[in-house]
Amino acid sequence: MEERSMIHRGVFFLLLITWLTILSIARCQSVCPARCLCYLSQIPKRIECSKQQLLVFPKNISDVVEHLDLSGNFLSKITDEINRLTELQYLNLARNQLTSLPNNLEKLQKLRTVDLSDNSIVNTADIASISQLPSLTVLYISRNLLTDLKGLTSDMLQALDAGHCRIIEFGNSSLNGLSALTTLNLAGNPLKSIQMPVSETLRWLDMSDCVLNYLNPDTFSRLPELEELRLVNNPKLAYSTRYSTLQHPKLKRLDVSRCNLDRPGLHGFPSLMQARLSRNAIHMLPDRIFAKNKQLTHLYLNANNLERVNASTFEGLVKLQVLDLSANNLGEVHRIAFQDNIDLRILNLSYNSLRRFPDLSSLVTSMDLSFNLINHFNENSLEDMPRIRSLNLKDNHLQSLPRGLKSRTLKILDVQRNRLVELHNDSFNGLPSLQKIDLSGNRLTEAMDPDIFRNNLDLTIVRLEDNPWRCDCTQLYVTFEFLTEPPAKTMGSSLICQSPANVSGYSWEVACFDAWNTDLYYNKDRTWGMVMICLLILVVLCGSVVSIKHTLKIKRRILEQRQQIESAEERERLRFLQRRNQHLEEEIEELETLEEPRINPLELIGPPSYEEAVQMPRLARSMDALNEISIENGTLRSINSVDNLRTKKRRARRPRKRTQSEDDLLRREERRQERIRRERNNSSGNICDTDQSHNTNPRNPRISSARKTRRHSIVDEAIESSSSKDRPRPQTPSSRRRKRRQVFRTEHVTDDEDSDVQVMTSNRSIVIKELKREPKSGYRESFVERET
Repeated sequence: MEERSMIHRGVFFLLLITWLTILSIARCQSVCPARCLCYLSQIPKRIECSKQQLLVFPKNISDVVEHLDLSGNFLSKITDEINRLTELQYLNLARNQLTSLPNNLEKLQKLRTVDLSDNSIVNTADIASISQLPSLTVLYISRNLLTDLKGLTSDMLQALDAGHCRIIEFGNSSLNGLSALTTLNLAGNPLKSIQMPVSETLRWLDMSDCVLNYLNPDTFSRLPELEELRLVNNPKLAYSTRYSTLQHPKLKRLDVSRCNLDRPGLHGFPSLMQARLSRNAIHMLPDRIFAKNKQLTHLYLNANNLERVNASTFEGLVKLQVLDLSANNLGEVHRIAFQDNIDLRILNLSYNSLRRFPDLSSLVTSMDLSFNLINHFNENSLEDMPRIRSLNLKDNHLQSLPRGLKSRTLKILDVQRNRLVELHNDSFNGLPSLQKIDLSGNRLTEAMDPDIFRNNLDLTIVRLEDNPWRCDCTQLYVTFEFLTEPPAKTMGSSLICQSPANVSGYSWEVACFDAWNTDLYYNKDRTWGMVMICLLILVVLCGSVVSIKHTLKIKRRILEQRQQIESAEERERLRFLQRRNQHLEEEIEELETLEEPRINPLELIGPPSYEEAVQMPRLARSMDALNEISIENGTLRSINSVDNLRTKKRRARRPRKRTQSEDDLLRREERRQERIRRERNNSSGNICDTDQSHNTNPRNPRISSARKTRRHSIVDEAIESSSSKDRPRPQTPSSRRRKRRQVFRTEHVTDDEDSDVQVMTSNRSIVIKELKREPKSGYRESFVERET
């Protein structure tokens, strides 16, 4: 039981400690200094405070930070608070105003890289505390005010950058405190001489951009592990004479470019593999001058003003792979100058003064002869180069390519910006492996025959831009089709015409569009073209027939619909006429059966007033003389009108019927006037032809009788109006209006209904006789006799 309790206690304490640790880490991670960026959730945990114009070391920096960047500020002092950052691995304090480091840095056990470059450190004693950093491997102190490296100690430091300081001395005690140093950069210091520095571990040394003058043969003898030495841009440097030269048994890479060497002086480096001697003053290369450099693989002698290369200059360099002789003044290269270089892969002879193609015997795979003066090229120039794959001849003076050029391995041929005028049909027959050829920037004008590439089955790229092409569309089409058929060997837009003038500046495709879109595209197989054209015509015809049928069908359908609409309208019109005739018949029947007095609706308003009654005219004759009325010589005479007067009296005494509304009466009056007008038109304007008018409509006897009755009532009304001299009659507004409307014209009727009684001339007379008594409806039957 006690053991179990102890186990439980231990687990409890362990969980408590873990929880407290996590809580403290979370508390620390939650704090980020002002004007800083914290990336504490990433790996590595970083805090960046660069270029924030900080004057003092920031507070509240999390102690879990691994990379801290305080560069580009105005810090002049680092406090001891930095010891709290126990997890710190990288510290960047570059471009500040620091003059020293804290004296105590013992707690920074994991710090590996410190950058103090571009500060104001004057003495190495001010940064002596770096010796307390057990993990420090890289230190940057460049661009400070240091004059020496003495006093700088660190057992773990491997790389030191002290470039562009004020170091003027590099002696045998400068590296005594750096026992593990492998890389040292002293470039940009005012070093004038080196006095046998001592380091058992140094492998890489850079003293470029200094003021070195002369190096003794044993200058680096106490650097036994030195493998790479850089002495670039020391204009006065000379390390080799006729009798002695700089020596080192293990040096593998040497760069002495942009110095003042007049000879290579490499025979003191038997292990040398790469040598850069560019931009020096080497004018000549003696025979077998590199014979002791058996391990040399890369040699750069460009820009040295060399004039010639002898047959045995590079003899003994059996491992040489890259040789750069560009930008010299070479006018001739011996044919077997590279015969012993069996591993040579890249040979650069560009920017020289070669006037003929060097017929070399070499195993080179890539040769650059660009920017020379070569104007001649033999057809057997590549026979002794069995491994050649790439040949660069651009920017030379070649006017033509040799006939029957042979090489089974050549894949890339670059002859751009030469003076080529034409291509022979067999120029590329001997190049079966050719994949890319660049003919741009030449003087080609005529279309080339695609058959010149008949043996180049692997050809994928042919560049022909920037040539003064004369666009003969018929000849160019075959070439264009060969170049652009998938997979395209060139871009069609890069082929530009120069002549004739009307297409100058246009591409082949644009200039010859009209010519190539006639029958030129189908010149190889016209049969298929004709078949396609016939099929197209057939499709068009079928489509036209179908379209015409469809159109006719639509028109027929539209015509049927129109006929149906017209027939429906005709049926509707017939129905309307039937309804109108029926309506007319009903009106006629209504007129026959209707008994209403022939009294103007306005007369039904009331009896005349006293003044109107007084003004009414008296009767001119007696009532017995009104039985008959005749008109002779303009005089009205009444005959047998007693019955009429009695009838009128009876009708006047008859109780008045209840009248309809004024609107109904007005409409009835309008219908009456319309019937009178129709009767006048049918009677041909003669009121005396009564018998004939009765016979004009034999089919409707009702209409004839109605018209007869209507005329009789009109005549009776005229008689009553004419007999007003015998008996005064009250003048009502309607009678006055009727009197004003009575206009008598010779042998013509008026528009008024009372004008049916016409006044004849002096030699005519009208006799109006009353045949029957007036019916209750107010209409009277009468006839008018016309006498002459």
